[in-house]
Amino acid sequence: MGMWGRRDQEEPKPQPPTGQGPQVSQPAPRTAPARGAVVDSKAIIGPSIQVKGELIGDEDLTIEGKVEGVIRLKQHHLVIGKTAEIDATLEAKSIRIEGTVRGDVIASERVELAGGSTLLGDITAPRMMIADGARFKGSVDMDRGTPSSAAPAASRPQQDRKSAQAGGAGKPAGVS
Repeated sequence: MGMWGRRDQEEPKPQPPTGQGPQVSQPAPRTAPARGAVVDSKAIIGPSIQVKGELIGDEDLTIEGKVEGVIRLKQHHLVIGKTAEIDATLEAKSIRIEGTVRGDVIASERVELAGGSTLLGDITAPRMMIADGARFKGSVDMDRGTPSSAAPAASRPQQDRKSAQAGGAGKPAGVS
């Protein structure tokens, strides 16, 4: 040691035995996704954000702010947070509502209304869940929309009239 407590030379550090270098982990290189590839990520619109217009995306989305217009996430999940106020049509693979929504909700898999949520609009989804304490005013269409089993729209009234004339009054077969 030199004057003022400085070291004149570094003390030698112990070296690993020969043939074994130090183990250094390198972070994996980041690569951009291929163009058109679906990225598995989640986006958040915070409580202080206000959006007017059309939101279209290829990732899951959580909204805590205010949105007016249309939200389309056809192959992804949409969460409307507790602080969210939505005045829009919602379209997604699955939709969970915890806040307030005024508008129609269309999901290809399911719609879930959490306790304390409010939905003023129609629901179209094959599955749905309404928790205790949720408020809902609208209609529900749980038709899966399979083209092979659904009759064309023009022929439906005729089928309903035929069953009514047969005494069924529009009731499904086997119901009296």
